[in-house]
Amino acid sequence: MTGRFEAFCRRKEEAATVAAIPGYVTAETRDCGGLVALENPWSAELFDGAFYRSAAAARPGIPITSLVFVQSRDGNTVAADPSTLGGGDTDLHLIYEGLSRVDADAVLAGAATARGKETVFSVWHPQLVALRLARGRARHPAQVVVTNAGSLRFAEGLMFQEPSLRVFVITRSGAVKTIQDQLPGRPWVEVIDAGEPVAFAAAMEQLFRRGIEVLSCIGGPRTAAALLNEQIVQDIYLTTSAIDAGEPGTPYHGGRPPSVDRAVLKEGQGVEAGVRFEHLIVRT
Repeated sequence: MTGRFEAFCRRKEEAATVAAIPGYVTAETRDCGGLVALENPWSAELFDGAFYRSAAAARPGIPITSLVFVQSRDGNTVAADPSTLGGGDTDLHLIYEGLSRVDADAVLAGAATARGKETVFSVWHPQLVALRLARGRARHPAQVVVTNAGSLRFAEGLMFQEPSLRVFVITRSGAVKTIQDQLPGRPWVEVIDAGEPVAFAAAMEQLFRRGIEVLSCIGGPRTAAALLNEQIVQDIYLTTSAIDAGEPGTPYHGGRPPSVDRAVLKEGQGVEAGVRFEHLIVRT
């Protein structure tokens, strides 16, 4: 690892370790069948039980795919600072940067979500790192970024500078060469031609052929809506805060709510009273 990446990992691990995580209590469960349980004693105490993901993909030849979102009470998911949406530390450290990707081969984000200079999508709390390694996963998931125009920080973005990572850039056919020309000498970054315009089904098939069998998707809403519209998603992990916030009119589904069954409802405790976590299974 480079020194820059080592320092980034230390900061993220320390922040997760010292965070006060109130945890959730179970309000409702439903047996939806065909699910894989993920837990260790530490996570089970805070989450009040096992965390689950689907055991099979929406169809053969693509990854088992989930969406992970925090929304404000009034249903918005976009904010300049996502922490202002009010999800809290349980959502951030236990779900978003934890259980939702602890068993994932890769984490996928849209260009706006991945544009930060210091951005790597991984698992950070030592207890969850241990659970990830016990599942036989690499220390860090592969990084997958979707972009139409290639407007990413290839010259300075951390994930594009760190050779110990595996990175995929999904784009339309017309942008492939432009992006490749910005990535000389970086064999850990692979550009995937997903057609013109981008077809997520084709991109998912290419990821699956490259060994990505479990995929965690974290937005933004346009990417999430496209994945839902192409019937790729099985699991939705949705945290709803107790406050109104965010940019109005930015639901995670882009305005077309999917048909779902709720497998789990959890409720926040203490300072996070009023926060709700739902595991939703997309009907096929």
